[in-house]
Amino acid sequence: MLGRDHALTGAVLFTALAPALHMPLADLPAGVVLGAGAGVLPDMDHPDSTIADSFGLVTEAFSRFTNKVSGGHRHGTHSIIGVAVFAAVAWGCGVLQQHVGAVRHFGHGALAGSVSWGMIPAVIVLTLLYASALRALKIGGHFADLIGFIAAAVTCYLGTDVASVTVWKWKIPFIAAAVAIGCIAHIAGDELTHGGCPVLWPVSQHEFHLLPKSMQITTAKMTENKVIFPLLVVLLIVAVVYAAGVPLLHLGHGTASG
Repeated sequence: MLGRDHALTGAVLFTALAPALHMPLADLPAGVVLGAGAGVLPDMDHPDSTIADSFGLVTEAFSRFTNKVSGGHRHGTHSIIGVAVFAAVAWGCGVLQQHVGAVRHFGHGALAGSVSWGMIPAVIVLTLLYASALRALKIGGHFADLIGFIAAAVTCYLGTDVASVTVWKWKIPFIAAAVAIGCIAHIAGDELTHGGCPVLWPVSQHEFHLLPKSMQITTAKMTENKVIFPLLVVLLIVAVVYAAGVPLLHLGHGTASG
């Protein structure tokens, strides 16, 4: 799939799951963009991808390194272990920010409006994801990287990235949940194409598909541009409306029962 559609897929899946994660409505905009950025993250294994081009030589060099370590394009980064590694890095950034914030605030955690060196890794990761989302969706033009950095700094300053969301019985930093969901959306999108994904890499090189061969799509062809892209736009609008309406519905029920 094209980077544009991967970004939309990540945004759609995260937004659709936001109510189940018990995510505050105020954090939803950050979640939509972060989900979009994470939606292109697995393509870090391709030197010519949107995310590899984000910060010039730095991300290009890291992309080449990732390509070699992961066994090439659509291998390690497009597998269960790839999702786990990306999520673990994001989780580590969130935990570090929380830990340093707790030390600075005598055990009260990374408070909103606080600044510490522990935010640096999270700001770097968020800048990469925000900027990649904007680039993939062709928003911001030459200022996409700057906008991504400012948005990342504000997100960390407000503590949005380390706000806890509920995943089954666990409370985890929002940044880790968004990265995992976006990566899963990316893999699912590639499983719609002829290439598929080796989800069980390195245990197995078998490429999994979500559709039978006759229905699999070819990247950048008419089906993706004329069907998949418009459908994703509609689904994102529906998901945002649904996620934004959940708190209002709960409030209405609460008022009626009182």
